[in-house]
Amino acid sequence: MSLFVNTWRTTLVVATFWCAHAAYAAELSIGPKGEPLSVNASPDLAGKVPHAGGTFTIGTDPGTPPYSYYREDGLTLVGLDIDLGNAIAAKLGLHAKWQTLKFPGILAAIKAGRIDTALSAMGDTPAREKEVDFVDYSTDGNAIVVAKGNPSGIKKIGDLCGKHVALLQGSVMQGLVEAQNKKCDAKIDIQVFQDINQALLQVRTRRADATMYQYGVAAYVIKTSPDAAGLEVLAFEQYGTGYNAMPFRRADTAMRDAVQAALGEMQKDGSYQKILSAWGMQPNGLEKFTVNDGLRFNQPGG
Repeated sequence: MSLFVNTWRTTLVVATFWCAHAAYAAELSIGPKGEPLSVNASPDLAGKVPHAGGTFTIGTDPGTPPYSYYREDGLTLVGLDIDLGNAIAAKLGLHAKWQTLKFPGILAAIKAGRIDTALSAMGDTPAREKEVDFVDYSTDGNAIVVAKGNPSGIKKIGDLCGKHVALLQGSVMQGLVEAQNKKCDAKIDIQVFQDINQALLQVRTRRADATMYQYGVAAYVIKTSPDAAGLEVLAFEQYGTGYNAMPFRRADTAMRDAVQAALGEMQKDGSYQKILSAWGMQPNGLEKFTVNDGLRFNQPGG
């Protein structure tokens, strides 16, 4: 009888826990205007994550608006990636804990176990898939950025031959320009930087003829930042369109698969589309969330 009672009590506690989880909803603010969004936790998915009820540590480089950046206070992280990360964590019954780091150090932090994943407009590339697994969550293309008025007369990526080009270290854009450089008679002077803002500064101060960055990020920065007022993005052609993706340790398949499933549930309940729309990025959304599908676009990049 005692064993039966204890078993019944244990069952009751578990049932109560799941009922509470099923009713749990995180009240989030999304988009630059702070629109409200309620995200219901999934008891089924919450039961599959390795650290149920705990924290989900996400890395980001806050220098890529509208994906990830600081508000004017220099402390509050905002952006499309931040909103998605908070919503994914809520769907899994977890609390998102954000850790800022430079983009080139993200994969090392993943492999060392310092963060669970990252949301930082990172591309899923075949080269990176040799190190980590990816969950693909949106797409974006890359465009050339020049000084306002385009004084060097750059119209396409082939026009970068013989020019000074500043790029983010370890990025898809660096891979694109390096691939173009192999075709150039007059070689490109490639300058790499740890921060995209440093690359943009080189162009603004005419120490570089151009840079290349994700079109959505470049267009947003030029539109909203006074420091980028002297720049323009060449929007008539984009290069290396590919996935934005969340990296995971190879052994962390449970978390990877739970995140993929969470995105699928967010698409069904409309929260995924609401977040993209809040940032004006709905054309970048996906109908299907894939794992390690980088070969589809075959972007360069380390």
